[in-house]
Amino acid sequence: MRTVLFSLTVLFSITGYAASSQLSDYFKEVWTTRDGLPHNTINAIAQSEDGYLWIGTWEGAARFNGRAFTVFGRGEPSGMPDVGIRTIYRNHQQHLIFAGARGGLSERRQDDWQSWPPFKVLINAVADDTQGNLWVATEGQGAYRQTPEGERIQLTIQQGLPSNVVSSVLTTEDGIVWLGTGRGLVRLNREDDNFQPELVAGLPAVPVLALIAYDNGLLIGTERGLYQYQAGKISVFSPQLMNLPVSVLLAFDEQIWIGTTDRGLLRYTDAGLESLTMAAGLPNNRILSIFRDRENSIWVGTNGGLFRLRDAPFVTLTAEQGLAGDYIRSVLSHSDGSIWVGSSQGVSRVTTAGIETIDFSANSDGQSVLSMVEGPEGSVWIGTYSDGVLQWQGNTVVQQFNRRSGLLANEVRAIAVAPDGGLWVGTGHGLNYVDSSGVTSYTTEDGLPTPFVMGLYLHDDGRLFIGTGGGVVIRRPDGHITPVDISNLDDAEYAFGFAPDPDAGLLWMSTDRGLVAYELASGRLTMLGRDAGLPFDKVFQAVIDRDRHLWLSSNRGILRFRREQINEYLAGQRQSVDYELFGESDGMQSAQANGGSMQAATLAQDGTVWFATSKGASRVNPADLTRFSANTPPVVIEGFKVNGSVTPLQSEKDIAAGADRIEIQFAGLGFVMPERIQYRTQLQGFDNSWVERGSNTIAEYTNLPPGDYQFLVSASYPGGAWSEKNASFRFTIAPYFWQQTGFWFAVLLGAIAIVIVAHRWRMKSLRQRAEELSSQVAEQTYTLKRQADNLRKVDEERSALLLELKRQAAEFEQQARSDKLTGLANRRAFDEALHSECARARRREQPLCLALLDIDHFKQINDTYNHSIGDQVLMQVAQEISRFCRDEDLVARWGGEEFALLLPNCEREAARVICERIRQAITEIDSTAIAPSIALSISIGVTTYQSADTFDLLISRADSALYTAKEKGRNCTQLI
Repeated sequence: MRTVLFSLTVLFSITGYAASSQLSDYFKEVWTTRDGLPHNTINAIAQSEDGYLWIGTWEGAARFNGRAFTVFGRGEPSGMPDVGIRTIYRNHQQHLIFAGARGGLSERRQDDWQSWPPFKVLINAVADDTQGNLWVATEGQGAYRQTPEGERIQLTIQQGLPSNVVSSVLTTEDGIVWLGTGRGLVRLNREDDNFQPELVAGLPAVPVLALIAYDNGLLIGTERGLYQYQAGKISVFSPQLMNLPVSVLLAFDEQIWIGTTDRGLLRYTDAGLESLTMAAGLPNNRILSIFRDRENSIWVGTNGGLFRLRDAPFVTLTAEQGLAGDYIRSVLSHSDGSIWVGSSQGVSRVTTAGIETIDFSANSDGQSVLSMVEGPEGSVWIGTYSDGVLQWQGNTVVQQFNRRSGLLANEVRAIAVAPDGGLWVGTGHGLNYVDSSGVTSYTTEDGLPTPFVMGLYLHDDGRLFIGTGGGVVIRRPDGHITPVDISNLDDAEYAFGFAPDPDAGLLWMSTDRGLVAYELASGRLTMLGRDAGLPFDKVFQAVIDRDRHLWLSSNRGILRFRREQINEYLAGQRQSVDYELFGESDGMQSAQANGGSMQAATLAQDGTVWFATSKGASRVNPADLTRFSANTPPVVIEGFKVNGSVTPLQSEKDIAAGADRIEIQFAGLGFVMPERIQYRTQLQGFDNSWVERGSNTIAEYTNLPPGDYQFLVSASYPGGAWSEKNASFRFTIAPYFWQQTGFWFAVLLGAIAIVIVAHRWRMKSLRQRAEELSSQVAEQTYTLKRQADNLRKVDEERSALLLELKRQAAEFEQQARSDKLTGLANRRAFDEALHSECARARRREQPLCLALLDIDHFKQINDTYNHSIGDQVLMQVAQEISRFCRDEDLVARWGGEEFALLLPNCEREAARVICERIRQAITEIDSTAIAPSIALSISIGVTTYQSADTFDLLISRADSALYTAKEKGRNCTQLI
């Protein structure tokens, strides 16, 4: 499991620069051997031309696709003599060169590897020059130059080097080769093939561990600080970096990233010097490599694992950055541009100048905050957990109301300020109105569904919307309280918050069954819940951003919906809406947002959207999301399986007849948000158009007919463009002999030959009988009778032969429409039946249900036993499903361990009963005869056909129900 770090402590040196947000806005992640790395010492990091990230460790080179590591060791295919990788270098041909223990040196090209004879010494660094020569820095044998032909020249102390230990090497555009040795920096002046080492004056005689080109010169990292070489002179780069043991360097965009041997990671900019150590989340203070990838992430190799800093859509502020507490219940966008953050330990005010804590401990012992709202004069009303509500103005508390003042409770979850200065206070025991005349209370006796008030919204026309634990009511200006019945919207009950949408004339209500759109003019209600595509029920607070897109907080992350789809759904022009779900991999320290008090989310004046979460206040700038989707990740095909067996990837692949299951694995090589990369595939020769795969990285095909196919896959980030260059793979499935055209042609020729032979034989017999008739009439009469009998027999044999041919053709057709293993209908037969039954249901207005069934944890059966046992389990399950189906039902093998059940003229409840019987029967299957300790269960997703449904939509809805059944713990039936 990947470890995610959510904080960065920025330590400043002499300058004392205070803009810590520069680095604190980065999202931090760590990978170790627990996540698939072969070793936690990360010696080198590089990115190949195809987009893979390569990690060099003492236990091999790990290729990273954003989700998983593939390890390359010694021997084939790399050709390395040892697993230890010390350095990875990208040469002028954009190939990666791997070097390390035992002097191994290998080059990874586009389609293969090339290795050279080992140097038999540890290689510290490699570089190439414009002539194609490789320069190799070693640990104890000086430096080597290897020509493109493989010839080698060695430079040691005898040739003028100050030390045989060479830690770094750099070639510059002017043709100079720089060697960082154990006793200083050497410049090689080239004249023909004679090299004259020149010790660069001005450096201490200490190891030079890092060299990079910088500002028309060099940056030189040594054990005693960072130096600069420019215009032929050496100078200390910065007094702050004196005596710093520099191990590795990276420079770009006026930033210098500095890795040290024991003091962590530093970044030097015009703003000052920042430092990151183990105390702030680094896996280890020894930095061995730093790399910047194509998406501008910074990768850091340490002695304790791989560390990454990157931009993320969300930035989270916690107590570590200065908030009063981490458990945030309320966020308020103030008219002065500040953001007020209410936590379980107090209130913080966030401004461009930093974060300040509001101290109202004199009026609240715990300072535990539930709600906040701004008053007309700019004051802030703060609702607490145990001390009522207080008004903060001019850096002090000017008013406070609590139980002693007449409030029903001190637990204040909702506040609304009336234009006349009156104050509505929602508590855990009811609603209060406070004005100059005193405190008025409203409870269930006055029309509240329950006394637990969580949300208030005061509309311009004087209507007060009240959200409670038992629904929503409206208090009208005349004082009457009327209910808003949301119980018929999927049995909604809790109303957590309100969000006005004036441009649309709506008020959005967040409930425990989804989001409700309330038309302010007509009172019409529309539920945006599970049926509309929401992945879960409970949502807390909606926010409308500047582009009028809808953001929604929940216990399981933050959802975003696009306005155009919301409008189409409300107008009845679409059945569901798409969403983006953001969580911890997007920069949130916790995907659990808080709700039940106001405001749980808010829109800031700068356009950012803030959310109260259980681990800090998270903010996102919607305008920045396009930046994260602007990069289009390259896509590669990583694996190919036939009937479950891994097959080597080639440009084209011939597959023998009988390939019942084809599985193709692929990956988008994007590292910013790898879990959010979307895929689409097309199997030319089978698919007529692109198939959307979501974030699934496997495409599986069953019972493909023989023929030539080309598989295409494309990738994109959400909202971004698809890959311009698709990854492709060609393969051919050979036919059985009876599937070949020549076989049927031969059968036809044989039948014609039989008819011709029979006809000729008949004619010959007739002539013979005619000749005999002229000599002996009686004998010919007898002979003619025998001929007639023979002719009838020939006709019967021909008819029998033709019937047999028709029967065989029908059997062949049946084989092409059934699953070879289970005998059930295959995908092709199911699609035809689905088309027919949908048309019939629509024409006759009869009910039709579709169920998708998936064997739970089937992969564990295959992994624990073998695929033969798995196939027997599949046959058992298929028999049990068929046993509980009606004659008119169709059972099909959908693919792998999935089955599909088509239930014509079947109501929703009847379908549920059938599926539950099947599910119960599966759990009672005794599989001990197949293998011990096998316990079977299935998850079932059921949906009902609607006249406006497309086939894809019907299947997608059933699949969504199946996915929900799995999320609920499997072994259940989910209707949608």
